[in-house]
Amino acid sequence: MKETVLKKSLELFIKNGFKAVTMDDIAKELGISKKTIYQHFSAKDELVKATVDYVFISATDKMKSIAGNCKTPIHEHFEMKSCLGDLFGQNIQASTIYQFNKYYPKLAERIQRKKHENYDFTILRNLRDGVEQGYYRKEIDIDFVGKIFFASTTAFFNDEIFINLQSNQSIDELNYKLLEYHLRGIVTPKGLEILEQLLQKS
Repeated sequence: MKETVLKKSLELFIKNGFKAVTMDDIAKELGISKKTIYQHFSAKDELVKATVDYVFISATDKMKSIAGNCKTPIHEHFEMKSCLGDLFGQNIQASTIYQFNKYYPKLAERIQRKKHENYDFTILRNLRDGVEQGYYRKEIDIDFVGKIFFASTTAFFNDEIFINLQSNQSIDELNYKLLEYHLRGIVTPKGLEILEQLLQKS
């Protein structure tokens, strides 16, 4: 039941926003009493925290299973983007994440710290592998490029400029554009061929 509540809560938070969804809404959607939810989560804040942790752990586990196990580092990026899309759904809006950051700043800061812990095995390792295998240019500054890419993914959901400018686009669409922007700046001709093929399929 606890996992069922978490999954339904995630679905509603994504659809309606973290602020708007109430415990009553979740109970009604599940066809259970609010008391049943309170047996597992004493308050909405606790439920939000548990839902975010559930998503983060699920995403991290999926990324770990993908990291280093794809045809090329470029394929790896697209696989990770796809698995996150499956987890969140294709239509989650950047404004939903912005709302989470605004109303739950301590939780958002905690998740950001956890993302930093995964920075090496996701972003830096991918860059190192790409250079070593000849898909990314040898002369790129791996540390600089990695930090720029990491900061860009965060800025989408923390900066009102991006939220207001692209309010009608989903996170999946934003990530797609950012990924293409990132890869076109670092690929070799060999890597560009693969990138173009993957972009046509997406």
